[in-house]
Amino acid sequence: MEGLFDSVESDEVVLSAQDAMFSFANHPLVHFFENKELSGGFMPSNILQASLYTALKEFPLLLGHIRDGPGGLAKVVVDKHDLNMPEFVESESSIHYQSLKDGQFEWSTWPRGVATVGPMTTPNKHGTIKLLNVHVVRLRDNSGLILFCNIPHFILDGFGYYAFLNHWASLCKASICPEYTSEAGRTSYVFDRAFVKDRLRDQRRPLEKQVVDILTTSSLASMALNLLSFPSQLRLVSLGVSVDRGQAHFFRITRESLDELRDLASARTSGDSADISTYALLAAVVGTAICRAQSTADARRGVLVKAALATAAAISSMFGMRPAQFTLVNMVHAHHCLELEPDCCYIGNPVILHPIQAPSKHIALATGEESLAEVAAQVSLAVSSIDAALVGEFVDVLGANPSAYVRYAVHMGTTANMLTVIDERSYNTQGVDFGDGGPAWVSGIPWHVPNFVAFFRSPGKPGDVDVYVSLRPRIGEALIQDTFFAKHAQLLF
Repeated sequence: MEGLFDSVESDEVVLSAQDAMFSFANHPLVHFFENKELSGGFMPSNILQASLYTALKEFPLLLGHIRDGPGGLAKVVVDKHDLNMPEFVESESSIHYQSLKDGQFEWSTWPRGVATVGPMTTPNKHGTIKLLNVHVVRLRDNSGLILFCNIPHFILDGFGYYAFLNHWASLCKASICPEYTSEAGRTSYVFDRAFVKDRLRDQRRPLEKQVVDILTTSSLASMALNLLSFPSQLRLVSLGVSVDRGQAHFFRITRESLDELRDLASARTSGDSADISTYALLAAVVGTAICRAQSTADARRGVLVKAALATAAAISSMFGMRPAQFTLVNMVHAHHCLELEPDCCYIGNPVILHPIQAPSKHIALATGEESLAEVAAQVSLAVSSIDAALVGEFVDVLGANPSAYVRYAVHMGTTANMLTVIDERSYNTQGVDFGDGGPAWVSGIPWHVPNFVAFFRSPGKPGDVDVYVSLRPRIGEALIQDTFFAKHAQLLF
């Protein structure tokens, strides 16, 4: 902590409407490190902590307090005389690293209390929103270490999360390994939210109507939520998710299965198979399987529940809603649209929502190959079309509707047929090397919001993908039993 208070200057950053879209979500990720050499100097506590506080000098935003900002947006206030210090907890476990490894890092093998916060951003008992939570768990016989790290999503996206974690790890490694030269000082971190709009070109092109509707159409629920203070919004949404939570599962899709899926999709489309991106294949095979699982789970419900669902669907249709439409919301990183210099890293949320729709009944009745090909083609076309003009329009619409984040949260939380998908394969997880190698496994926590999917690079063979899926339990059970999905995706746990 030495020098931290002297180096941090008071400042404030007004968060953007793009940041606000992720107001309620956390980045609760868990990293597992093995002490391969059984070294007594494995990731020493004093150096871990010292390098953390050194890293925070470059990321002062994480030491700020959340306050109300202009236009209904929040701001981060960094007060050098009242820093919001990170939560840093260290504990020891009687569990050996080998036990975790033998159990494939399945959640039931973890020590209790690894995750000190859940998937939703919530003020602590003192009313403070911590912007950094760290829990270091030392395993039995110094065999390894578990690192839980969380940063609220409205502060930064996954790229920013790993930019910080890699910076911290690099400083720690430089202190442990004299021959290693830290990357610190070679990257310029930009926190000013005006940077995004400055980098986007002047031209604009229209967003999909569904995106505009989600961001601009209020409901009674969203209007009521918008009347609450930001901390009260966080508490209410967190409470709602804790009641209606998703049970998580991990699946693995091998490179061979991806090749087979690509061949199946290309056989039913007119384009070249190379035109279908790997992300589109992943989103399609997982998304259509979840849609079928939803239909299967609904069909197993009792007569009264079915009647209630039918009544709700009829009422929704009277108001122009289409509840039978399966919607796959692609959360697409738009860093490439900012045309960043190699040594520049923007810390924020340059992310755009790009949904695609398909009739739920059609997906449920179609064969796995048919729905895969149709949805993969849609996703590939939609994602490949994202450019600076579309992102610029998205930023403009959000800027004109600062309460859009509340509408979006309510819409996603109350629409059963909407699935959020994000690709985390491009994050530099192996750069998190504190001096003894990168993590052997990176994991989400055992529960999350329902209808959430994330893709991770598998630590196994190159090209394999691990799929984190969080669903309501009855839908998760139906997904595991889906024949087409089970053929191409191995259930890990």
